[in-house]
Amino acid sequence: MRRVFVTFALRQEGVSFEKRLTQRLAKSDSVLGRLDSKEVAVYRLGIGVRNEDQFQKALTDLRPALVINSGFAGAIRTLLEPGDFVIAENFSSPGLPERLEIARIFEARGRFACVDTVADPTTKMRLRSKGDIFALDMESARVASICHEHSIPLITARMISDRYDERIPGVFLGQPVEQMKDIFQALAFASRMIVLRRRLADRLVALVQHINLNSEFGFNPPPGGTLD
Repeated sequence: MRRVFVTFALRQEGVSFEKRLTQRLAKSDSVLGRLDSKEVAVYRLGIGVRNEDQFQKALTDLRPALVINSGFAGAIRTLLEPGDFVIAENFSSPGLPERLEIARIFEARGRFACVDTVADPTTKMRLRSKGDIFALDMESARVASICHEHSIPLITARMISDRYDERIPGVFLGQPVEQMKDIFQALAFASRMIVLRRRLADRLVALVQHINLNSEFGFNPPPGGTLD
């Protein structure tokens, strides 16, 4: 059976999506299950694709029909808001972003930048000055390279977690709490992420359901719509 791989950097990002799967079988770095008639594997890459060797082996052994590189991303463009589901044109297989537009699953599409550390507003402003950068994350460039090496189609589909002028609270980056406002900011961000994880799961379910694995490489038409 042809399988869809859905990747996340961390388990927390994909836990809500994992719960949507039936017949789940948990392994050390992945979860296998089904979504309707499709077989789905959820794979945890580690931050910055720390688990690259295991990911390479999984692709070789299981030969998925498609990889959906998901999780969260930081906004660079000012119009992007937390909860927007976006597709990375430069880290997806050619032609797939355009063909997915009719599904109306995504708020926007554009070019991503990949960074080595969590970006603060200053870094985001510097990237925005380059003109064509849309959002950023820490895994998509390497995932795209690996999928290209294995000739496996890729869609990079992520949800915005923080605005262009926002800083992720330091407590989530291992920094000490210095003021009471640090605690309040951390609580507010944690509450946001609980909501966004569920929203991300909803969008990923819609995306997987839209995919037609019986064609090379096709998509099911949306309700009341057609695909050219």
